[in-house]
This record gives sequence, structure tokens and C-alpha cells, in this order.
Amino acid sequence: MRDPLTYDDLIELAAHRDQAGHREAADTVLQWAAEVHPHDEPTTAELLAEAGWQLDLAGDTDAALDVLRRSQLAGPTTPDVRCSIVAVLLAADRVQEARDEADDIRRSRPAVVDCDAMAQVWETAGDLDQALRWSSIGLNRIDLDADDEIDVEASTQLLQTRARIRTAMGLPPE
Repeated sequence: MRDPLTYDDLIELAAHRDQAGHREAADTVLQWAAEVHPHDEPTTAELLAEAGWQLDLAGDTDAALDVLRRSQLAGPTTPDVRCSIVAVLLAADRVQEARDEADDIRRSRPAVVDCDAMAQVWETAGDLDQALRWSSIGLNRIDLDADDEIDVEASTQLLQTRARIRTAMGLPPE
């Protein structure tokens, strides 16, 4: 049996590489996900999400989407792995599929951290209107959360993302 994994192991693996290196990293993480250790910090879903991301960086969109969907079935991730699915679809210029997936996320009452991730995904894709929309959805989530449920770190990150998007759009600060 392999040694237990830590989140630091995943951070080390996420280094910049060439496409072949990302493929190797994906294969390593997929092996880890196949052999669950009872003392692993990252869940199987988180391992699969990382493997999917590495496959996308390796240039294999279809394999990335397959593994990301496996992650979705394996359990929750933070942020929601569907945010990564949208990012991969947008990077592959599969915009309508990305919009459909984003609509599914929106209808699921996403957490603030998911709204921030979606805002950043759309910002990276260059669709600042959608990015601003997702930051607004996140602000509404903050308003709806009870005081004891507010994720201060996620809320702060969302506000920073929103300010960056508004600046890029030439809008005044709020």
C-alpha cells in the first residue's frame, strides 16, 4: 500500500510542465485515485479533479472532461468540479456546452466559493459580462446566508474578483 497523500503532494504535482509532463502528472494522480488510502487528505473526488485538470493542460480535452465527470460522481469538491468542466469547455471553444453546464450550476444554488470560481472562469475566457454576472450571483448568496454561515474567506475573494472584473470593464468601484 502506498503512503497516505497530503494536499501538499497535490500542490507539488501542480507545477508548470510541458504537455507530456502534465500527462504524466495526470497518470500519477489517476493511480493514486485508484488506490485509496484510508489516511489520504485529498478525497477521491479531489484527486480525480486534479487529474482532469492535468489532462486538460496536457491538451486532451475529452479525457479531461471524462475524468472531471468521474470526479463529480465520486463526491463533492471545493469549488464544485463543474466549474472546472466549464473552464475546460470554454478553453476548447465549446461555448454552448459551457453555458449549459454553467446554467446547471446556477440552478443548484451554488456556494459563494463556486460563484467566485465561475466568475474567474468567465474572466479568464474573456467574457467579462458573464464574469460580472457570476460575481453578482455570489453577492446574492452572501446576502441569503445567515450570519453564522458566511464564508468570510470566500466572500473576500469574491469581492476582490468582482473589483478586478469591474476595473477591466471600465466600471467605477463599488
